[in-house]
Amino acid sequence: MKRTVSALALVIALCACAPSTPAPEASAPVEPQALATYPAPTFLENLTVAADGSILFTNYTNRSIERAPADGGAAASFAALDVHPISILPLADGYLVAGQATPFTQGAAAIGTGVLLFLDAQGAVSQRVPIPEVLFPNGMLSLSSDAVLIADSVGGQIVRLDLATRAISPWFADPVLAPQTTPNFLPGANGLKLQDGALIISSSATRTLYRLALGADGQPQGGLTPVVENLPGADDFVVLPEGGFLVSTHGDRVVRVGLDGAVSDFTTDARVRGNTALALIGEGEGRRAVILGTGGFSEGLGQDAVVLSVPLGL
Repeated sequence: MKRTVSALALVIALCACAPSTPAPEASAPVEPQALATYPAPTFLENLTVAADGSILFTNYTNRSIERAPADGGAAASFAALDVHPISILPLADGYLVAGQATPFTQGAAAIGTGVLLFLDAQGAVSQRVPIPEVLFPNGMLSLSSDAVLIADSVGGQIVRLDLATRAISPWFADPVLAPQTTPNFLPGANGLKLQDGALIISSSATRTLYRLALGADGQPQGGLTPVVENLPGADDFVVLPEGGFLVSTHGDRVVRVGLDGAVSDFTTDARVRGNTALALIGEGEGRRAVILGTGGFSEGLGQDAVVLSVPLGL
């Protein structure tokens, strides 16, 4: 497996009610709502929905986990860290955060500085586990009550974390999960989600979502099968309950993939520029997608980073 990249290559492309009248008018459309904004340059990378419905997200540049209420209340810091957090995953007793001691803006110096932080429910760090064998830890997924999968976007692999022993072991690798190094750098394995008993993996380098069958023991069975190809970009994604996907492209749009595989724009709101991750909140007609926009951080556009809530009906 090729495990080197150039020093510069690591800068990754990483609600209105109708009036009460005998003939009510139609309700006004619910517009996208900014739950939090941060001045440029800010790189927001990953998010999760807490048990109380609030949004927890990683602020890579500020070395913090932030919390934004889903109802639009003021965002606040949840945890101040000594690493640059990339992804966050809920655990039974708190949260797991994957990050880097050295930021990717310093190029090759960031390779091998991966760290796992175990946080309690209040955001205090209870344990720190260096993971130098994971070159760039990215998306994470609870595979079972005792195991977590972590995508290595530079190493071109998925590794398994044993929650009991804190040990990392190789789990699955494939050339399509490796990064693209020329003509420009694009990370490889990125987002991880479960769908119908299989693992869905996004590769930013190939702009594709892949399916990996899992056995009854949770181990990979066979190779990767493309699910959606030729996306405008493929960073994080969510599986829609009715089928299909929403995909963050790290570009100027978030796209929806229908049951028939057709790709269409979900939102091109200017605030989602450089979008890195998304999650679903709400129920029924109140369902929304929460999207992290970096303001074009990797392109140096100098726009504010944002946590944007977008109704699924728009």
